[in-house]
Amino acid sequence: MSVKIKIPKYLQPKTNGEVIAEVKGSNVHDCIVALIRQYPGLNGEILDGQGIILLQWMIYINNKGATSPDELSDPVKDGDIIELVPLVAGG
Repeated sequence: MSVKIKIPKYLQPKTNGEVIAEVKGSNVHDCIVALIRQYPGLNGEILDGQGIILLQWMIYINNKGATSPDELSDPVKDGDIIELVPLVAGG
């Protein structure tokens, strides 16, 4: 099953400038792991060493926030678009 992942601007140098990557997976975690395999420079940028999403990311699937408490387990289907949105803090 083919899923697209939108790459945030500041990670694009690690994806050779790619804005959207096509990956295969049955859930968000599988897709992110496939993305990291495709672009090894992303290792440690999205998931920690135990495969858990880093706190600085929000995940959207087809413009809707991930729904499960562990958003990495949310299922995806052919044609879905995953968007990684960095959290921004300031004051």
